[in-house]
Amino acid sequence: MRNSDLSRRRFMAAVGSGLASLPLLPAVGFAQNLATADGNILILVELAGGNDGLNTVIPIKNPTYRLLRPEIGLHSSDTLTLDADTGLHPSMRAAADLWERGEMQIIEGVGYPDPNRSHFRSIEIWNAGLGAQTKTTQGWISHAFDNEDHRFDTDADGLVLGGEMGPLAGQGRFSAMRDEEQFLDTLQDLSGMQHPVRPATHRTPLAHVLATYENAQITGDAIRRKLEASRERQWHFPQTDLGQQLRTAARLLDAGVTVPVLKVVQDGYDTHDAQPDQHAALLQDLSDAIDSFAAAMRDIGLWENVTILTYSEFGRTARENASAGTDHGTAAPVFAMGGRVRGGLSGKQPSLDALVDGDLAHTTDYRDVYRAVLTDLWGIRPTAGLAGDGSDIQLLG
Repeated sequence: MRNSDLSRRRFMAAVGSGLASLPLLPAVGFAQNLATADGNILILVELAGGNDGLNTVIPIKNPTYRLLRPEIGLHSSDTLTLDADTGLHPSMRAAADLWERGEMQIIEGVGYPDPNRSHFRSIEIWNAGLGAQTKTTQGWISHAFDNEDHRFDTDADGLVLGGEMGPLAGQGRFSAMRDEEQFLDTLQDLSGMQHPVRPATHRTPLAHVLATYENAQITGDAIRRKLEASRERQWHFPQTDLGQQLRTAARLLDAGVTVPVLKVVQDGYDTHDAQPDQHAALLQDLSDAIDSFAAAMRDIGLWENVTILTYSEFGRTARENASAGTDHGTAAPVFAMGGRVRGGLSGKQPSLDALVDGDLAHTTDYRDVYRAVLTDLWGIRPTAGLAGDGSDIQLLG
């Protein structure tokens, strides 16, 4: 294999999701586009596998909860108090500190009509943001930014630091950067490469590939220069996949990389058996990693600009199974955290006495959460397709 071929392959692995879908990253003529409204930054945290919301945000006064979960249910005395009726999983002590500071909003009962219980299909629905019947593969962030009026004067519109492109999939200035060292090494290799001759016509698939490749390198080089010019601070982050992804996010923002959306992922939430210990470890990792990221953002003066939003493809069944676990369910809470986030509980906890096929009936449409993100952070009015049942959610105070 030639060195240039190897470099191209490494480049695609470091900064893109494959040649066919590598996003177009134009550098010429972009300065006239709008900057991010108030410099707001969204950190999307995917809880992959289906988080058990009922053991994350617990209805501690509801007797039906104990009937549904005699083995894995949490006792009210063990939870972290949110209000008189609601507790937080005891492993989320660091997140509870954000709650006490008024910097965490918990949106209860988030889901969508006609829910799908397949991991792959349900996450496609959450990524697209257009309801259970959608067939589109474009992500809701990409779709929202797919307009001249909503483009930002930034280094990129979004970077994926873990998992699939998801909400950022589609045409636009979106790339994956899953390893900082490999990213920098690959760009160094590419800097000495001779660019291929561009075809005479720009309407062929080959012309698109070459334009994408060239422009991605230009934008990647801008990010590289900022990373190499900044010192790496000695922050403490958990030595976990999520902790290191959020460390990279903090490193990028501290280096002055301008990007309105960053996505990370935490795997492991498909807890069909032996759930209590697994779930506790996952939630502690989530809580501690976000706490470390919040501390880093305060350190560099960006916490007021950051909104962290968690999401998962579905919740779990209300009733525990015979293996001390839970199965694929429907509605679950979503967490929003940040320096200007309006703290408290919003939405409505699903009824445990009116289950639908053994699952929780959603009380908040996930599209209303997305609508609140777009309007509150960037003043973007969503298209008609990105509309839920009209729940009034305000993320920023």
